[in-house]
Amino acid sequence: MVAEVKSLSRKKCATAYPELRFAVGAGASAGTLAQSHADQPHELAGIGKLILGLTFAHLGEGEEGLMEHQVTVTSEHRQGARTGTLRQMSGDLELSVNDALNLVFSTGDGACVLALLELATSAGVDLLAEAQPVLATLGLDAITLTGLEQEQSWGEGLLGQTTASSTLQLLHALGTPDSAEDLVDLGVSSAIRTRIHGWMSKVFEPAGLASALPGFGPQRVPHQTLSGLELTAYGAEHGFSSVLTLPNQAGEWVHVAAHLPPSSAGVRSPREISAVLGTLGLAAYRLTGD
Repeated sequence: MVAEVKSLSRKKCATAYPELRFAVGAGASAGTLAQSHADQPHELAGIGKLILGLTFAHLGEGEEGLMEHQVTVTSEHRQGARTGTLRQMSGDLELSVNDALNLVFSTGDGACVLALLELATSAGVDLLAEAQPVLATLGLDAITLTGLEQEQSWGEGLLGQTTASSTLQLLHALGTPDSAEDLVDLGVSSAIRTRIHGWMSKVFEPAGLASALPGFGPQRVPHQTLSGLELTAYGAEHGFSSVLTLPNQAGEWVHVAAHLPPSSAGVRSPREISAVLGTLGLAAYRLTGD
């Protein structure tokens, strides 16, 4: 059942998707305002790109110039991409690691993911091994990484499992767009948070938690999320995850992490997935604490 928090008591979400897993928290604290099945493990199913970006950002702090290093997206990368815009183009494209990750966050671009994985391999960097201590520093023991995408990419890069609670904890560690140095001791520097918030703020997501927020274009409620529209078709196999950070009507920054497992996502259309996650995201925006 959905937690009995007045503004978040959206029982129609639980009715339409009984297996919906989510966790909601506000501010820089790790406290949870509402949750449902939040500690049940599920495949990353959209969260992999967030951990991939965080890992690259940490590597960039230790290797000057890494984020500006040029990476080439080739026709082979496009052929293996199952999401994103670059797979529709032709010819080689050269862009920086930072810009490639920006596309991964904003469009889930699988071609960029494959190019980034190839770059890491050619440089002798084991991204799976590099990501593990990053998660350990943040105390995210419930997030387990099992491998990297191979040959085909759905814009994830990293494969494994998480829980809604752990994903919420990761969002708390990343802070909010207006947070300063107060979270550095959690293992994420101000520079890394600024970079990741920059990637997440450029996302237009019509399928996830942000899909029902008020406004349009520049008048839309300010928020940060991850791309995932094309993953709704893939959700029949792996489920569908979404995250959201936004200021609610009380002026607090709210973090939301949600997941629909395959048993739910596979019997509903992408439009219905968008509707139920959008309802939850809108409920978080309306949370005023009264």
